[in-house]
Order: sequence, then C-alpha cells, then structure tokens
Amino acid sequence: MGVIIDVLIAYLIKLIVRLGRARGSNNWRLVTATIAASQFDDNWIWNCPTVHIAYTYQLDGETYKGKDSKPFLFSRFGEKDAERFKPGEPAMVRVDPHAPKRSVLRRADQAHLIEAAD
Repeated sequence: MGVIIDVLIAYLIKLIVRLGRARGSNNWRLVTATIAASQFDDNWIWNCPTVHIAYTYQLDGETYKGKDSKPFLFSRFGEKDAERFKPGEPAMVRVDPHAPKRSVLRRADQAHLIEAAD
C-alpha cells in the first residue's frame, strides 16, 4: 500500500510542476523542433513512470535545447507516449517570445504534425 501512495504522490508533484511550466503557453509561438532523445523511465520505487524527451529548436537563427518530462500512472501509457517521439523526427513546441530558452512540448500540439502529413 505504501508504494502505491508513493507513486501517487510522485505523480501529483510531477504533474503540478509540469502544469506550472506550461502555464501561459497558449499564446507562445509554435515552432517545429527535432527530437534528440526519448526515454521511458519505469522506476516505481519513490517515483512514477515518466517519459523524458529532449529536443532542439531554432528561433531567429539561434538554436536552443529543451526537455520535457511527463508522468504517468500506468507504464503502458508511458511506453506508448515515448514511442511517439523518435530521435530525428519533428515535434511542435511552444516557445516563450520573451524568453526563447523557455519552451514547452505539449501533446495536444502534435496534431499539427499529423495534419501537415495528410
């Protein structure tokens, strides 16, 4: 029972941090990034399943790096999410126009890539 509570606490903390990072990003510039790495971490002790994605993007001639970590309650959902983001492939990220080093990779924005491919 204690492990389940630990996983839920880790999930909630990571989710709150993630939501805080994305706050206000609806109006940020949408930019195409390139996935550098995608890793699924299935550590259940004092943690929860988490997908870590590293990416690069260019804005106004400058190259920037970003990272995204998304927690999951179930491993199978995290595994599927990590498989969506393959190194070398494009992804859409939101970039803060006032602080271009600040970016957010939102899953909902990836629909733009699917529409462009059709």
